[in-house]
Amino acid sequence: MTKQTIRAETAARVKNLSPVYCREADEAICRRVLQSEPYQKANTVFCYVGTEREIDTMALLRAALRDGKRLAVPLCLPEKGRMEARQIAGLGDLVSGRYGILAPRLDCPVVAPEELELVIVPCCTGNARGQRLGYGGGYYDRYLPETRCPAMLLCRHQLEREDIPTEEHDVQLDYFVTERGVVKCR
Repeated sequence: MTKQTIRAETAARVKNLSPVYCREADEAICRRVLQSEPYQKANTVFCYVGTEREIDTMALLRAALRDGKRLAVPLCLPEKGRMEARQIAGLGDLVSGRYGILAPRLDCPVVAPEELELVIVPCCTGNARGQRLGYGGGYYDRYLPETRCPAMLLCRHQLEREDIPTEEHDVQLDYFVTERGVVKCR
C-alpha cells in the first residue's frame, strides 16, 4: 500500500473512533509520557499541540509547564516542510498558526534543536518498531536529524499499524507510546 492510501484509510478509521475511546486513550497516553524516564530526565521538552485527529497533548503541555520544564512547541515556517522549536511560558503564548494549528506567537524565543532533551512527535499511524507515517509534510523527518535527544511517538492503539512503508528519509523514533504502554524501539 502507498503512504497516501494508508493516510486515507487511517483518516477514515479516526472518524469512526468513539469520542470516549479517544478521550480515555489520550489521557492514558499523556500519563504514560509523564511517568516515562525520558520525560522525567528531560529539562527541555519539544511537544506538538494536538489537532482533532491527533492525541490531545494539552495535558502534557500543562504538566511540562507545571513541572518547571522549558517547553517548546513547533512553529511551521514559510519554507515548505520546515519548522522550528519556540519556547512558550504558558498556554496563552499559543495562537492559531499555519493549517489552523495552535502555534507559538512569533515573538516566542527560538530553542535550538541541540538544546532539546525530548521531542514528542505526532503521527497518522505508527508502530513499536519506531516507524511513523506522518501527514506528508516532512516536517519531523527534516527536523529530527538536527536533534540529539530521544524522540517519542504518540499513537492510539486502535490506529497502530505494522505495515508502514518507509523510505530512506523517514526517521525511526526511539519510543512508541500508546494507551497500553511505552515501548523502547531502539
